[in-house]
Amino acid sequence: MPNRSHPLKLLVEGDTDRGVIAGLMEANGVPWPDPPDSPVFIDSRGSVDEIPRPGDLEAELGASGLEALGVVVDANGDASARWDDLREWCSSEFSDLPDQIPTGGLEVVHSGGPRFGIWIMPDNRLTGMLEDWLVQLIPEASEPLYELARNCVADSKRRGAPFREVHRTKAEIHTWLAWQDEPGLRLYDAVTQRVLDPKGPESGPFVSWFRSLFRV
Repeated sequence: MPNRSHPLKLLVEGDTDRGVIAGLMEANGVPWPDPPDSPVFIDSRGSVDEIPRPGDLEAELGASGLEALGVVVDANGDASARWDDLREWCSSEFSDLPDQIPTGGLEVVHSGGPRFGIWIMPDNRLTGMLEDWLVQLIPEASEPLYELARNCVADSKRRGAPFREVHRTKAEIHTWLAWQDEPGLRLYDAVTQRVLDPKGPESGPFVSWFRSLFRV
């Protein structure tokens, strides 16, 4: 079972985020054995609404032995609005956070000692989510196929496909994954099997933020 008293902890929205981040970091030189031996305990909360809960940050930062706490959430429709919500959530513990999250992600030190960081997917600026970041890891050789997937998704929308516009990139990347060998890989498997390129330059800023925050 996962060790919830782990000194290094990352809060994420869902299991997909947890698997993708673990696979990405392992591909970038961070050994990642199964829990409870993972270098960072990634806590999947189920949704973004389950992360900024009243009183939760104080409890997390006050946990015995904690060295670093990170938060990764999707921007969805508005990265600035997401940051405003998170900054308000943090206000009881951090009184001087910047008006805008740094492009390389937030990393600060709590008065009690632990490091604390936030990353807003995809890149702390754009609207979107995990999938909007992962499409940047599509290998150059597969970009024409991804463009075809985009066109197929656009055509399906015109024909009445009911997916929400905020999920368009999710529909596109899963259409593209349906055409791989093997078809329909999970995003985590696409990273670990190098169908997506986890070591491409587009992954660099997030990898740097993660390694700096958790000292791994």
